[in-house]
Amino acid sequence: MKDFRFAYRIALELQKRSIPYELLRDEKETRNFEVILSESPGDNFVICHEPEECARRVHSYLYGKKRFERIIVGIDPGPKPGVVVVGDGNFVEEVQLSNVEEVRNFVDKVYRGYSPDSLVIRIGDGDIVNRNRIVNSLVEYYRVEIVNERNTSEAITNKDVESAKVIAFTRGRIVRNKLNVVIREGYLKEIQRRSRIRSDGKITISRELAREVALGKISLEDAISRMRERDEE
Repeated sequence: MKDFRFAYRIALELQKRSIPYELLRDEKETRNFEVILSESPGDNFVICHEPEECARRVHSYLYGKKRFERIIVGIDPGPKPGVVVVGDGNFVEEVQLSNVEEVRNFVDKVYRGYSPDSLVIRIGDGDIVNRNRIVNSLVEYYRVEIVNERNTSEAITNKDVESAKVIAFTRGRIVRNKLNVVIREGYLKEIQRRSRIRSDGKITISRELAREVALGKISLEDAISRMRERDEE
């Protein structure tokens, strides 16, 4: 690659994934390499344009495959969803996202990077509000299944990413349409409880702010800040 800064960023991403590599000064020196990451076509060349995409393009080679045929994305829904990616039965990625809104973008990048023949998204049914929000962001573009987490509870030792691993390998019911997002009183109270914990017991946000948090319009931190400003007026 002529852009050495870009090559360095790719190298960092490959290191994160424990993918062995060498930086070539000349793309003509391609002998003895199974795959070459490049911005231009050539024998054994894989074209990519972003560091994460580049790493995903070659990840399957660690498993003796030019690419994964089937990708499963397992998601444990919640304010900070736990997500795992399974390529042809192998765990290849796991991450905890910062919020529900990041899920769609993450899945899109996974699909572009791995370019599988099929991609299935399996979502746990534990957090109904966030589950439905995630489903609604994906169902028009991907095959989505909702997994009964009660059938997986014995295998789950903790939440988030570990739960997502079990969810990924559990068949669920297919969702074909968007779901209603119904926010019940108990859910609002739970958000208010979390606001007290997050603010060290100093602030309990209002029901109105809790509803905005539940709908993903604002973050819990923003709601706490707004409530603090109101109290100081």
